[in-house]
Amino acid sequence: MHRVGTPTSKSSTHLTTQSFTDLPPTSIIPPKKKKAAVIKGTKAKAKPAAKKKPSPKKAPAKKAKPKAAASDMWGSGKKKKSAGSASEAGGNDVALRTAMFNKYVNPEEDPFSMDMEGIGALCDDIDLDPSADIRALVMMWKLGAAAKPGEISSSEWNKGCESLNLSSVNDLKKLLPALDTGFLDPSEFRKFFKFVFQFSREGTNKTIEKDMVVALLQIVLAGRNNLHLNSFCEFLESSGDENNRISLDSWTSFLDFSMNTSESTEEYDMDEGAWPVLIDEYVEWKQKKGKKK
Repeated sequence: MHRVGTPTSKSSTHLTTQSFTDLPPTSIIPPKKKKAAVIKGTKAKAKPAAKKKPSPKKAPAKKAKPKAAASDMWGSGKKKKSAGSASEAGGNDVALRTAMFNKYVNPEEDPFSMDMEGIGALCDDIDLDPSADIRALVMMWKLGAAAKPGEISSSEWNKGCESLNLSSVNDLKKLLPALDTGFLDPSEFRKFFKFVFQFSREGTNKTIEKDMVVALLQIVLAGRNNLHLNSFCEFLESSGDENNRISLDSWTSFLDFSMNTSESTEEYDMDEGAWPVLIDEYVEWKQKKGKKK
């Protein structure tokens, strides 16, 4: 979000981001000779050439708006307004989807990728808080963001929008109710749960810091009556540096464990060796804590 859930921007992010058209500088500067011919209040003697009707080229050219910096996405919204007029027209065609995508990218960074900052700006436009609303991550998952963590490429965007019949920001707003994880069956949710980890990684890292894991778990599993969510997060926060980073295997194993193990963990058998060491350590920690009560 944001690291999602934690928003970031690349821009995230990670639940940023951030391609999201100006006249060439020379086109808005009139030639010096022509500019002198249109100055008002001149008392010089009129020459024959000056009596001619002014050429259309002598009309003052409109000044082009300055290019918006990436940080402007969060503030003035000028870039959003100019690009939004094209994408709000509706209709499912490539031009509109591309215009919508370009609204949220930083062409100076990568014109073919929307980072966490751009994704964050998109979430703002559809009234989503990527740091707290799980639907921001579901949206990225359904759009097919997979090539790089914290980003969605232009090809993934166009393919995903075509599949979901999206061509405008308004279309995305209408999609929001369908992004609730309650509509996902257990198999779909497990795929989404794995996506959250992969999307939230940083660069080429294959693990995620435990503090980020705790934040993501509290967003992804909120409202699902998970018996081990709170205690597992407490365990991670109290554990030492040996559990400072969490692997994908430990992430997905916790979901399976929490869905198939009672809150007391009395049926858990550490000798079987079926779970990662992190899960063994959690069960041992939880059972010791239970005996102290």
